Parts: sequence; structure tokens; C-alpha cells
Amino acid sequence: MNLKDLYSPVFLHRLGQSFQEQLPSFDGDRFEAACQTPDWEELKLMERRDRIVTCLHDQLPADFAAAAPLIRAVGPQFAGLAAVCLPHYVATYGLNEWALSMDLLAELTRFSSAEFAIRPFLVREPVATSQQMWRWAQSPDADVRRLASEGMRPRLPWGIRLTQFIDDPLPVLAVLKQLITDESPYVQKSVANNLNDISKDHPELVLTFAQRYWNQTSQTNWMLTRGLRTLFKQGNPAVLALQGYALTAKEQVRSIQFTPAHQLAQIGQTTRLRYQFRSTAAAELPLYLGYRVHYVRQRGATTTKDFFLKRVTLAAGAELTGEVTIPWRQLTTRHLYAGEHVIELLVNTQPIAASRVILTEA
Repeated sequence: MNLKDLYSPVFLHRLGQSFQEQLPSFDGDRFEAACQTPDWEELKLMERRDRIVTCLHDQLPADFAAAAPLIRAVGPQFAGLAAVCLPHYVATYGLNEWALSMDLLAELTRFSSAEFAIRPFLVREPVATSQQMWRWAQSPDADVRRLASEGMRPRLPWGIRLTQFIDDPLPVLAVLKQLITDESPYVQKSVANNLNDISKDHPELVLTFAQRYWNQTSQTNWMLTRGLRTLFKQGNPAVLALQGYALTAKEQVRSIQFTPAHQLAQIGQTTRLRYQFRSTAAAELPLYLGYRVHYVRQRGATTTKDFFLKRVTLAAGAELTGEVTIPWRQLTTRHLYAGEHVIELLVNTQPIAASRVILTEA
């Protein structure tokens, strides 16, 4: 299913009926018709969200303080990604009612997420809203704590880019300090993604943050490991050292083999490559095993992408064998082209061997 189809005729009918139950003057049929004008099928997910919000506003009280109780009453009836239209209503029409909007977003985020809706408030009232996020980070409700992190991500996909936090992430890190020992997986994932966002502009700040909190709890280490993933893939020595992986590990493996089962492959097929190597270290050798594909682009250029295989601790003198499977599928995010593709075997982000596969058109 296309994501935009979350806003289906059934959803629009349910939403219109829910508001009609709260406000008898609200015409559900009129609302549905106003949303589904001839261009409806062409609209993307967030464009449909915006259309829905505009059509709701056409019939709800113009005074946001009067509309807010209606949205609060309807909110618990809708969940998931489609329900972000309700927080978005708050972001669109509640900017002049900061306190009321904060209270309403904290309620609505429990049923969907207000991560997109909070961002216009962070732009318009950065100090007050950042302080609110800090308070939310201490909430007993995991959904609200998660909003404190996710809403402040500088580079949140689909969200307004928060350039003030790209320039100065210290207000975000103040919130993440409150959440770095959080026991909710929902919150932990958000903290990790937030740290990864920040690391793209301020790697040293994130590294210092990670070094301070490393080994606080197992959950903390998971968050920090995920939050450092971009720096790890870049082979940042301090990040690898923090996680117990040495860049010099590649110098302690020998008898390396990395061979494809077939040298030729068609787009749509799969290539399997077998790897084998032996440790020459006198002690256990922690390894982060991966591979890097050099994808052929148009006009002979290439681009690379790293993939994770496994984490393993290799005993002194032990041998490791395994297999890499590469599906040559066309993706919306990556188009494949015929040509010679280089695949490198990585140990602690460093290449130790390379093979070549000739990819042809199906």
C-alpha cells in the first residue's frame, strides 16, 4: 500500500463522523467532499494531511481555544501515522496559543506522534519550547519522553529542519542527558537517532557525550552504539576504540579468501560470496564484520554503501568463515546499472579483501 493511502475514504469518513459527534454543526459529508477534490489522487501523504487540516479548519471554530477541546476529544479515536493530521492542526492554528498547544500536543502524541507538530513552535519560540522539551523528558509517559527527543532531532525526515540545533545542538543534548538511561525501547531508538543526526555536524560533541555516558547501563550502550553508527562507518578511531574495536585489527588477520560463487549476475538475481580468514593475534580479537559495495552509476562513476554482517570475538589463532549475500534489486532509493561492481570485505570498517562481480541487464 502507498503511504498516502492511509488517508483513505474510510479514514476521512471516520474522521468527519467523529467531529460531527462532537460538534453537530460539523458536516461530515461536506468535509469528505472538500478533501477529495479531483486532484486528491495526485497528492502525497503530507499534502493530504495538509488538505485534511485545512478542511477541518473550515468547519471548526476559528478560535483555537474553542477548537482545542474538540480535537482533544477526537484524538484518542485515531492512532498511527495517519493521526498526525490532528497534531498538525495544532501546529498550523495554535501557534498563538503556546501553553494550550503544549498541553494538547502532549495528549495527542500518546495516540500518534507530535514530532512534526512541535517543530514550528521550536522555530517560533525556541527558548520556551526547548525548556518544555526538557520538562517532557522527565515525564512518566514514554510517549511524551519520546516526543522530547524525536521532536528536537535536527534532521528529522519529513520534518522542518531545525537549523538552530544544527548550528548549536547543546539544547538538544541537555534533553538527551535526561533520557540516556531511559528504559523504554521507544525512547531509546529516538535518542540514538537524535545523536546520529547531531554527529553529522558535531562529531566531537557526540563523541564526548558518548565517552561520558558509556557503560552506564546496557540500554545506554545500545543507544550510544546506534547514535555513533555514522561515525563508526566512517572509521572514526575514537569511536571504534570506545566500542572495543581496533583499526589495526586488519593487520592481525591472514589467509584471507573472498570469492563470489559466480562472477556474472543479472539485475534481479543474487550473488553469494564466501569469506574465510584466520586470526594471528595472541589474544581474543573483537571484530565488526561488514562489506562495502561500489555501485556503478551512470557514465562510469561509482558510489559506495557499507553493510553490516556481524559482531564477533575471534579466539587467538581461530578461523572465521561465512557468506555474504547481495540481492541485485532495483530500489526506489538506488538504481542499478550494468558494469563491474567491486565488493570489499571489511574488518572494523577497514577493507581486507575485494572481489568483482559483472552485473548485466536482466
